[in-house]
Amino acid sequence: NRIFVCLLIGREFEGEEEFLEILGITREQSGKYECKAANEVSTADVKQVRVTVNYAPTITESKSNESATGRQVSLRCAASAVPTPDFEWFRDDTRITNTNGLEIRSTGSQSFLTVANVTDDHYGNYTCVATNTLGMTNASLFLFSKYGSGEKSKWISQNVAYLQWHIIHSAIQGSVITRHNYYRRPLHVNTYKQT
Repeated sequence: NRIFVCLLIGREFEGEEEFLEILGITREQSGKYECKAANEVSTADVKQVRVTVNYAPTITESKSNESATGRQVSLRCAASAVPTPDFEWFRDDTRITNTNGLEIRSTGSQSFLTVANVTDDHYGNYTCVATNTLGMTNASLFLFSKYGSGEKSKWISQNVAYLQWHIIHSAIQGSVITRHNYYRRPLHVNTYKQT
């Protein structure tokens, strides 16, 4: 609980006080408060005080994205916090820095991770971490592969041809084939493995 004091200053009332007590204050109660003192003798005296409520970060937006190779792409993360949060980005358990074509740009309550020239190695899961003196939070974002029509057709034909060869070759050798799923966004293809 916090107590905010507004003093009534005047010749007759010097030393008297009025208190505004806010119990269980929340972030929504941040803002300007006004104290007004008046009597029949003179015009009212008005003072303002700004109340700032500090709180730990909460993620308000995390925007994944998709891109074809050779393109520039950004992932966006936003957080609400007072004091303003600091941002860090991670890939797996490794902290990302502004090197190797990756750039982190944070302004106020949002942060962007930009990949200057997307390669296959850039696809996957990224973590945005927002921190201030009261705590931290994080969000997972994904960079997905985006195929052009020609690129997608080429990928399908290569993988289907390999799959057919692998099934025939394994059948000739008398191996048992068991089914499993192989995922590569945005495509879902059933493949098989030899046991």
